[in-house]
Amino acid sequence: MDSNFSSHNLIEEKIKRKNGEVYIRKWIKGRFLGKGGFAKVYELTNVDSKRLYAAKIIQKSSLTKKRAKQKLISEIKIHKSLN
Repeated sequence: MDSNFSSHNLIEEKIKRKNGEVYIRKWIKGRFLGKGGFAKVYELTNVDSKRLYAAKIIQKSSLTKKRAKQKLISEIKIHKSLN
């Protein structure tokens, strides 16, 4: 990985496969793109593929109320339906 990135810009995503195997996907958090009701959107670069993505990052502490969790689940369903 490029040493120009500090550890606070590195995001590790733990992914559990159906067979129980866990692997870690690493991302570099780039520039801030915007924010919504409970999420902030950042530019992320996949460390392995170098592909660029936009990602919503949600603080777990913002999901303490049941309504906020329901709103997030609805938003995930909408995003999954998109191509």
